[in-house]
Amino acid sequence: MPRQSTEEFLALAKKRWQQAQDAQREQNQREIDDLRAYSGDTWSADTLSARAAQPSVGNLPPLPARPSLKIPLLKEPIRQVLNAERQSELGLEIVPADDFAGLIGPLDDTEIELREGLVRRIQRESAAADARTWAFTRAVIAGRGYYGVMTRYLPGKTWDQEIYVHRYYNQASVSLDPAHEAPDGSDAEWGFVGNDLPWDEYKPRWPHAVDGGRNRVTNATLDEFRALGDEAPGWFTTTGDVRMCRVVDYWYTVRETRTLCRLPDGSSAWEDELPKEFHIPNEDKRRVTDKQIKWAQIDGVQILDETDWPGPDLPIIKVLGEELQPYDQERRAEGMVRPARDSNDGFNVMMSKWVETVGLSPIPPWQATPDQIENFEPLYQQANIRPVPILYYNAISDGGKPLGPPTRTPVDTPIQAIAASVQLFRDLIQSTTGIHDPQLGKVDPSIKSGRAIKFLQEQSAHGTSNFLDNLKRSIRYEGQIINNLLCAIYGTPGRIARILNAEGEAQTVQISGPTGQSTGMMAPGGAQQQKQYTLTKDANFNVIIKVTRAYDSR
Repeated sequence: MPRQSTEEFLALAKKRWQQAQDAQREQNQREIDDLRAYSGDTWSADTLSARAAQPSVGNLPPLPARPSLKIPLLKEPIRQVLNAERQSELGLEIVPADDFAGLIGPLDDTEIELREGLVRRIQRESAAADARTWAFTRAVIAGRGYYGVMTRYLPGKTWDQEIYVHRYYNQASVSLDPAHEAPDGSDAEWGFVGNDLPWDEYKPRWPHAVDGGRNRVTNATLDEFRALGDEAPGWFTTTGDVRMCRVVDYWYTVRETRTLCRLPDGSSAWEDELPKEFHIPNEDKRRVTDKQIKWAQIDGVQILDETDWPGPDLPIIKVLGEELQPYDQERRAEGMVRPARDSNDGFNVMMSKWVETVGLSPIPPWQATPDQIENFEPLYQQANIRPVPILYYNAISDGGKPLGPPTRTPVDTPIQAIAASVQLFRDLIQSTTGIHDPQLGKVDPSIKSGRAIKFLQEQSAHGTSNFLDNLKRSIRYEGQIINNLLCAIYGTPGRIARILNAEGEAQTVQISGPTGQSTGMMAPGGAQQQKQYTLTKDANFNVIIKVTRAYDSR
């Protein structure tokens, strides 16, 4: 398949970038609003402005600011779900499929052992749990999260690479093909990961273009940089003397159609690899579409780097909170915050009203005749602003008449309706988040049975089990990506690799060459084992996800 020109390639990439941004613009804004609400910032700017202090106007006195409490009541139920994910160690188990492609024979248990050992080590050394948890946290709060499976060279003078699981700190920097339908993003045709970088950071990282030639951006004057912004709007921006460059990693799919032929002996071969004089009947031919993933790093006007991706899968993994059935032209996903936002807003408003009502309630004034408090006036003036241990009064008037003690005028503060509203909104938060009292450790004291308490807690957990279910689906795709990369990254004959067995113990193994002759596993002290480890190219596997505890706590 002929390569596009650089101009055509960049034009298509920028078109796809803009397509993804347009498709998810409203969803991104909803997610930002939900993240802000989760942090406790629930009041809108207009509402806070209306509740702010007012200066004196004319004969009117100045007004103090009204209370605007920010109580992050959503954090407790959401942390229950997040901590449940942290305590549930999700592990990958690789099981061979029943069928293998073409001329590949059945795989023995040593290859499964090698693949599982490599997967365990990759997950441990690349802090895969941190990447998953970060994406899962974003999905539970706002609806979507992302992480990736990447490759990198090992340190030192070597061409060996390793696979690692990568955390995307800025989840908004990820954009997937909006036409994808799989909840984990596994069927996306293309995807971007990138941010706007300061020019001073851009220059030392990319002094040259992909062909080693002059980098148009690095050597641009301020006027030339502004001209680049006109050439690629949004990719090069200036604010005063500060320049920003957008750089993205771009994964895309290339497909090539070939003809597969069935030969008289029952074997298969590609038609373009057969001699021209070789005749194959049409009934022994079929068209096969070959899929390949490619990667490029681009700014708005040039390719900074590019290569073929060694696996058949787009390495960006999507984690969903809850995907909503479509009812308009938008694709919507939400976490736990959005359904509960009105309840939390109502709770904050009523709590603020409670504080305001109690705070503005007048202190009951003293009712007394001048004779009763004569000579004690300063004490009674202080009694309304600070505690006074003893209040004296005159028992007999100047005329000799007996006097009773001064009394306070009762003042009723009507907060019963406010208190009922506060409790109502607390109950609504439980309903909209799906986290109820048993899951929060609050159980009716009349329930004494441990089994009954456990049943209530498990029943309460069902309201949020969909979040962990979606994470399992994403981890299954993660396992598929890693498994398909193993042969390309670790399959070099003679490659020394570290694996972890099922007990979490490290072992050093050597990958066998084409003849299958290898030193196998390296035991302590240099003794050789008879086991031989190989990685079979194009082997087909099922990847099964199990929820297990860490080995140390089993």
